Formats: sequence, C-alpha cells, structure tokens
Amino acid sequence: MSRSLGLTAEARSAVFAPLAGPGRSEQVEQRMREAIVLGLVGHGERLPRETELARQFGVAVSTVREALDALRSQGLVRTTRGRDGGSFITSSEEGQRELLAAQLSRFSRAQLHDLALQLGAISGTVAATAAARATSSDLANLRSITQSIDFDNEVSARRGEALFRVEVAAAAQSPRLVAEELRLQAEFGPLLWFGMRDQALRDTVRRAQLSLIEALGSRDAAGARALVDEQLSTLAASAISFSDRSRGSADDVDVAPVTLDDCASLVVDTVDAVFTTLGRARDAFATTLARLAHPITRAALDGSVRALAEAELADGAQLVIGAGFVATPGFVADAAWHLAWWVRQAGDPLVQRLPPRQLAVVEDPESEFFRDYTRLEWWRGVASGEPSHITGPYVDYLCTDEFILTLTMPVFDSSGAQPGVAGVDVTVSALEARFLPVFGRLGERVTLVNAQSRVVLSTDPTLAAGTLLAEGGERVPCGALPLALLRH
Repeated sequence: MSRSLGLTAEARSAVFAPLAGPGRSEQVEQRMREAIVLGLVGHGERLPRETELARQFGVAVSTVREALDALRSQGLVRTTRGRDGGSFITSSEEGQRELLAAQLSRFSRAQLHDLALQLGAISGTVAATAAARATSSDLANLRSITQSIDFDNEVSARRGEALFRVEVAAAAQSPRLVAEELRLQAEFGPLLWFGMRDQALRDTVRRAQLSLIEALGSRDAAGARALVDEQLSTLAASAISFSDRSRGSADDVDVAPVTLDDCASLVVDTVDAVFTTLGRARDAFATTLARLAHPITRAALDGSVRALAEAELADGAQLVIGAGFVATPGFVADAAWHLAWWVRQAGDPLVQRLPPRQLAVVEDPESEFFRDYTRLEWWRGVASGEPSHITGPYVDYLCTDEFILTLTMPVFDSSGAQPGVAGVDVTVSALEARFLPVFGRLGERVTLVNAQSRVVLSTDPTLAAGTLLAEGGERVPCGALPLALLRH
C-alpha cells in the first residue's frame, strides 16, 4: 500500500490517545467507530488486547469491554477465542459508508456549515503557515500523495484527502496544529468528505490539492487559506445535499405543491404556537408569584419556575431547548442577579433520557466571568415595552452553545411592576427540520431571514445560517413577526 493511503502513526495515536476526564465506555466506543470510519483500522485487522486498549485510553478494562460489546452488537467487531483469537474489525467499505450516513443524518445544515467553518479556521491557518514554512521536500511529498490517490475510487479519495490535510499540517511545522487537525478529522472530517461519492466532487478535490501545492510553493499564504475555505464550503454543501436526498427518499410520498405564502404561514403558525405556550406559562407563573412569601428567595423562585419550564420543554415538540424566567436585578432577596432557567439535555443520544438540567451561570457581578443580561437584546426587547420579542439567530454561548432564536415576554406582578422576563430558546436545527421539507417543495431557492436580513435557514445548501444577505429579491413578511421569506 502506498504511503499516502497507509495508516500513519500520528493519526492512530490521535484516535487511541487517552480520554480527557473520566472515561466512559460510550467515549471509547465513539473513538473506535471514528477509527473505523477514517480507515485507521481496516477490515480484518486485529485490535490490541483489552488490557492494552485500556492502557492506551486510560480507562478500566471493564470500560473497554463494554465498548467492544457495543461495537460487536453493531457488527463492527467480532471476537474469537483461542491462541490466535482476539477482536477483529468487520466493517466493510459499504458498512463504513452506512455508518457515515447515519452520523450525517444527526447533523443539521447549520451544524454542518459551522463544522466547515471550524475546520476552515484550523485548516486555513495550517495552509497559510505551511506557505511560509514548507520546504521543497514537503511539496514533493504532497505531490506524491496526490499522485498516489485513486480519485476514481470513493474510499481512496476520502482517505487520501484525510492524509493530505495531515501532511499539510506537518509541513506547517506546528505540533499543536497537527494535533488539532487530526482531532477534528477523527471527530468530524468524514462527515464532510462523505460527499465524495460523487466523481465530479472527487475531481474538484484533486484540483484543489494541486492548486494548494502550487500556492504553498509560491509562498501565497492568503491564496492557500482561500483555497481551503472554498473547498470546505463545497464539501459542506455536498454533504448537505446528500443528506437532503437521503431524507427525501425516506419520505417519498405524494404531497401537494406549496406557495411562498404557504411557507410564510407555516413559519407564523409555528412561532405563534411557541409564543402561546410561553404566554400560558408566563401567566401561570405570575399567579404563582403573587402567592409567594416575601421577600422572595432564589430557592422559592426556582421552585415556582421549574415545573412550568419543564412543561414548556416537554410541550415544545422538540423545538424548545431551554425555558425559564430571568429576574430583574434586585428582585430576588438573596441574589442580586438570577436566572431560573432549564435546558433540555439533547444532542448526544446518550443523555437524551436525562431530565432537563438547571442552567448554572456566574451571578456575582464582581466576577470577571459575570455577564450583565440586561444588556442583551432578548431582555431589552421586552423591557422597552414590547409584548413579545424574537432575538436571533445567534450563538447562545451562555447557555446551550447552539445556534438559536430566543422568544421572550415580560412578566408583570399585581402592581404593574416587572419582576423579570419569561422566555424560551428554539434551535435553528429544529426549525430546519420543521421548515425545510416544506420549503423544498417550492423547487427554488428561498431563505428565512430576520429583520436585519441575517439568514435563519435556507433551501440553498451553500448558504449558512448567520450569513448577512444584501437587500434584494422578493420578500414575503411572516405576519407581524420580525421574520421574512426571501426568494432570490
């Protein structure tokens, strides 16, 4: 096997490196699946003994044993007894493809675009640095890798692209960049490269590799970074298109055509339903608040909000990821600032069965990590007198680390004072799942934007959530909401 398609020691060591924090069998299982998908362990290969795997991952032997049991149940590993026995990889190329498809289906468009952006931040810096540091022998090595890849074969092209990126990182002469490139590839790379089932895309990847080598040889750091960004954007769009086709084939039924007005009505009905549920919870909380003994403590406030917040999460039809009440500064007797907020534990299938968790944030204004939430739009919108407000899309780094919209309503007490704000967080990923199957029936490019023309979601797989669009195109308002559909 050529060097370019061999199993590099660096790549294997990244996948089998010790786990960070307390090791779980699910983490070991995920690492092993990644190794199989990346081709770092091939069909028929014998794995190290359980004791050796436990040593490499830094976990107990029982943890490795549980992970191997799970992989056996998925048909990825078989175990035989005897002197020549052991655990062997049983995943074929088709099996790896199915595994990738299953992984891909769990990512939304917004997540895939963001993944390409994250990879681009590392790979673009890698390429720009390599343009300043690569030697003639580094360039010769990259050319030999590209020449040895069989771009007529999907698996060869996918694995060759993986190694090509690692070797570019090595040419950048940065151990940290190599380690990060390997980590991102092992965790997410195959999802983007899955689109290389298409011959035209494989040809595009080959041209991109050759162009990047030329840019490195010319010491063109800006050009090298631009090439990487363009290629990752193309790969992300291809992966999204494949995911869309897969979902479409699964739901291949006769459906009535829709109009742009129908799509706008769907947006209005969906958002209004969330606001209706939020309004009922807000009113119920105001009633409960009137019965609480004063001065109101943090514990008493949390106790009165929790059941209502958890009910909103349960009734949110998978749209709502967070819900609760945010107190006006000084309202709670034993905390100057307080959020009584609960978050759905989702995203990782291993924790979806757990109950919502209460959000823990720094509420001490003297701390350097304190954030004044009264300066945020979702607070200011209703504090200024609006009966309801939609904020976003934005990255919720204080709470969910998701791309979300926040819907808020003011809470008033019997005297007319505003003790705080009630709200819910709705993920863009959930809105994609709700809207895009219907929007796609228009058969044309249509994009949902906010009042600032920031993209919420789009039928165009190349258009990432969060992008600012220039004015233009046919715009259909979504009722009185600060949202509109743009045909462009």
